[in-house]
Amino acid sequence: MIETLPSGIRLKNLIQSQHTEILSREKNNDKFLHLYDIGAYWVAFERSACRLNGLFSKSELTLFRVPDCVEYVVMASVPADEAEVCLSEFIILHDGIYRKVRSEHSLPTGDYRHWHEMAVRSVLL
Repeated sequence: MIETLPSGIRLKNLIQSQHTEILSREKNNDKFLHLYDIGAYWVAFERSACRLNGLFSKSELTLFRVPDCVEYVVMASVPADEAEVCLSEFIILHDGIYRKVRSEHSLPTGDYRHWHEMAVRSVLL
């Protein structure tokens, strides 16, 4: 049944039911790309969104708010077929809709904070 839901509904369900786990995964994430398959797109949040945006210059950025988070959460999305072609050989964990991709380089906190600030500005302006 879940595979037949539109990507937007799958994304809404993912954010509503797993935002705490997702943000916890991203809190100090400097080594991995955490991706979520929502059908037509793969999405990443926060630090993983920063990495995905660096890999796919045409990734789409979206902002949203969740309870207990004072800042906007940044999400990057790319078409699933493009992500699959580019990243499938680097997946080290595949669990349902979740994929954990290894990264060759760490992501310094300062680089991420700068990207986050610029991503928020670019979407809001």
